[in-house]
Amino acid sequence: MDILLRNTEKGLVPEYASDLDEKKKLKMGELYSAKIVKMRNYRFLKKFMALCRYGSENSKNVSMPLTAYRKYVTMKAGYFITYKTPKGVMIEAESIAFEKMDENTFSEVYSRVLDVIIEDTQATQHDIEKELINFF
Repeated sequence: MDILLRNTEKGLVPEYASDLDEKKKLKMGELYSAKIVKMRNYRFLKKFMALCRYGSENSKNVSMPLTAYRKYVTMKAGYFITYKTPKGVMIEAESIAFEKMDENTFSEVYSRVLDVIIEDTQATQHDIEKELINFF
């Protein structure tokens, strides 16, 4: 079970209602172990997903579902893994999961994906950023 917690004077508190729901599944009085790691900026991840949604909805070159488009622009930005198979080389987009990528790398991915989406949508960075102002 993974839940987001915020550190407060009262202790660690679930960040979202869904996290509270997960915490409620734990039995009172039981002992649990947790690995505590500082999370990447969750709002920045939401902005990245809004950027990908914008690109997917405004692409001049491709038409695909959002998940496929996110992987496409991530790979086009240079973030992919290659595997050798009996039939040739297979490529896969690098994971942007919190535990797989640190904040600095994710910031670099965002910047390079933004460049790919600017090229793909033929929009300006200013136009895209203006659209993303209300991504929350």
